Amino acid sequence: MINVKSYVRITEDKTEAWLYLCAPEDGTKYEKSEIMRYLQLNGVMAGINESHVAAMCKKQIYEREVKVAASEKGDPGSEGRFEFFFNTEKPKPEIRKDGTVDYRSMSLVQNVEEGQLLAIYHPAVQGTSGRDVTGAFEKANMYKDLRPLTGKGISNADDPNKYYAAKSGKVEYDGDNKLSIVEVYEVQGGCDYANNALVDFNGDVIIHGNVEAGVTIRAGKSLTVEGVVESASITAGGDVCLKRGMQGAGKGTIVAGGDIFTEFLEYANVKAGGNIQSNVILNSRVSAGDRVTLTGKKGLIAGGSVHAMLGVSCQNVGNQSEIKTGIHVGVLPETMEKRIAVNEEYSKLNQELEEIVAGMAKILRVRQQTGELSEQLQNHLSVLKTRKDEVYQKCMAVKKRADDIENMVLKSREAKIKVSGNIFKGTVISIDDHQIVVNRDTSFMEYSSQNGIIVGTVIVI
Repeated sequence: MINVKSYVRITEDKTEAWLYLCAPEDGTKYEKSEIMRYLQLNGVMAGINESHVAAMCKKQIYEREVKVAASEKGDPGSEGRFEFFFNTEKPKPEIRKDGTVDYRSMSLVQNVEEGQLLAIYHPAVQGTSGRDVTGAFEKANMYKDLRPLTGKGISNADDPNKYYAAKSGKVEYDGDNKLSIVEVYEVQGGCDYANNALVDFNGDVIIHGNVEAGVTIRAGKSLTVEGVVESASITAGGDVCLKRGMQGAGKGTIVAGGDIFTEFLEYANVKAGGNIQSNVILNSRVSAGDRVTLTGKKGLIAGGSVHAMLGVSCQNVGNQSEIKTGIHVGVLPETMEKRIAVNEEYSKLNQELEEIVAGMAKILRVRQQTGELSEQLQNHLSVLKTRKDEVYQKCMAVKKRADDIENMVLKSREAKIKVSGNIFKGTVISIDDHQIVVNRDTSFMEYSSQNGIIVGTVIVI
């Protein structure tokens, strides 16, 4: 008979059960079977450590709590995942030990060979149920398998979970489930007016030499130039990497839909939809949809103008000769003008849509009252329906443009100009439609806009 002063304590989360025994009143020992029944009568139905129970009986462990049961853990299982055998991260230039940036080591293209293993899919493992000490089952984790990879130039015919390159080329992965091998156009030498004066390819382009003045290069995707670019015209739908840089002589242009990475820019006109990263920018007109970052020991912007929607970061600005240098962040005046124009266009389309719907409703009321429509009204209703669909599509497209501009304006409100070194006299600092002129040499400054006023703050090094 179990002493009445004994008890079982089950933790609040029901993951543990503790037993407190008092000595039997008749002076005998407890039997293991007796304690097991006592635990069950007190709600402990699973996870019982019978060796602990046996030890309490044999060694007569009384008047202290002993953990005699713990919840039975199920297998948590795991989600399905792909293991890739190539670098899926966005390429970045290598930073040397001395802090300078090595753009020459950078590559926008990862080439693979036919038959190369690209990825292995590890299927989802379903979890199994566990039980708490009362015997209640816990819910098992259930996982769905990921969609198979799709794309051109890959094969998983031999094993559906293993993906190989079906041809040699550049590997592309969209971060979701599209994996492809695409062709790359490579120019083994340089480009000059006599050889390769025009390179136009709807994919990735790699030029292994210099690009001389007057050459035009158009790449549908990324462009890599391993040599120096002179006053050429460069356009790319994706990223651009100039491993040596551009000496534009005032005529060289770069337009990229993505990011631009380059050792230097001199007398060039450059525009990127994303970021621009360089070691030196001299006497150039530069514009970025996101950020402009100057890296390396110099990290210099001198002469010309640099604009970035979300911010500019550099080491030094201007020079001792007080060369005219302008840095602008935030929204350009033309963006605000575009914002107004797009909103006005949306308002007009919306008004037209309301008038069309009102006209249709008027005709439909006539049909409801008379039970039929004349041929003229039927034709007019058909015309209105067609026009309504056209205007609605235009309205949605314009609304998307308006929303994109609005999001851009909101993001730009936090734009800052950060200079971690010297700022020379004469530098023009602009944020949105406000500007200040630096009237004396200074250093270690960060500029931001507060209530429409440009405020400079000293950077703590």
